[in-house]
Amino acid sequence: MFNDAGAVFYHEWGTAAGSHFKGGSWAVEYARGFIPSTMYHAVADTLFCTLDFVAMFKMSYLFLKAMLFEAGYYMTHMQELIA
Repeated sequence: MFNDAGAVFYHEWGTAAGSHFKGGSWAVEYARGFIPSTMYHAVADTLFCTLDFVAMFKMSYLFLKAMLFEAGYYMTHMQELIA
């Protein structure tokens, strides 16, 4: 089922599904909504499931860097946003 290259699986809103991947496979997840709220899930997943602390550090670093970049953009363009 998951061995087909380029396979796409959709889930209806409000549903969930489990999956099992064989070694050497990978997946890309797409989500919409308020993305910063997903950090709690990502950190909990790392602490209790994957134990991949290097990846958690990289994720936290990139997340903080992106949030500071976004905040800096809005701070420098405040005049345009208000007018």
